[in-house]
Amino acid sequence: MAESLPRQSLSDKVSKHLKAQLANQERKVGERFNARHIATELGVSRTTINKAIEKLIAEGLVELDESRHPVVVALPTKLKVHDTTEFEFSNQTDSTYEFLLEKILRGDLGPGEIVKERPLAIELGVNPATLRRAAEWLRGDGLLERLPRRGWQVSGLSPRDLQDTYDIRLLLEPCAITEAVRWISEEDLDQLDRDSDRLNELGEKASVYDRREADSQFHLKICEASGNRILKESLEPLIRKTLLITTVSFRFGRSSSSFEEHKTIIEALRKRDAKAATKQLKIHLRNAKKFNTAAWERH
Repeated sequence: MAESLPRQSLSDKVSKHLKAQLANQERKVGERFNARHIATELGVSRTTINKAIEKLIAEGLVELDESRHPVVVALPTKLKVHDTTEFEFSNQTDSTYEFLLEKILRGDLGPGEIVKERPLAIELGVNPATLRRAAEWLRGDGLLERLPRRGWQVSGLSPRDLQDTYDIRLLLEPCAITEAVRWISEEDLDQLDRDSDRLNELGEKASVYDRREADSQFHLKICEASGNRILKESLEPLIRKTLLITTVSFRFGRSSSSFEEHKTIIEALRKRDAKAATKQLKIHLRNAKKFNTAAWERH
């Protein structure tokens, strides 16, 4: 089925669109990117826009100024120019998926909550078939469950489910990081460092959603860097599933220690030390398992 094939993320599409605007000189060097305005223009979330801009930062086309606003610093030199005026998200499933994913991860749709197809489709201005396809993708991520004749329900996790999920991650993620040590680029490591530093600078000002999303992106980046597609596809839904409860643990103060552990993993990756990277990753996951289980039981 088409839904099961790897799909390009919405932030990737937005990033390519913004890069095309730069290539067409529709945006100039020195110009600031306004995430809110671009989100309104393209009909996507600000989170998606920020992810797209981060990709441009990693490519050296955009930098953050002293006020931490993204500013164009270079134009692409090797890019096939196309007509950006024709750009639109013709596949509404992508934007519907991103919308629902963000609502779940922000806690606007909590575990056990019912998602009714028709009212939500009307609210989003999409047809029920589009909503169902997006919901199927989220079911594949382990975030939604199908309820016959009732719609969809946000998945819940019991303490046992949580422990089992971490146990499987402890088996699979060391395999991913062993390969990632060999293949992850310095650019990707720099991006992981920047993401961690940015959240540390924001401290408590950073939203729980941003901190939790940064944690998941850290692990997903390692999976991607392994170069093992099957391993990545196996781990993605497990990482997504644990996101359902990390809001609770981050509210109990887990985020600062979590990102310190990320730093030790990044350091081992930079040294191309597979043994140290694997050891630090296991420590990180075991700490997360212990803390999240306790936080969930207290919640």
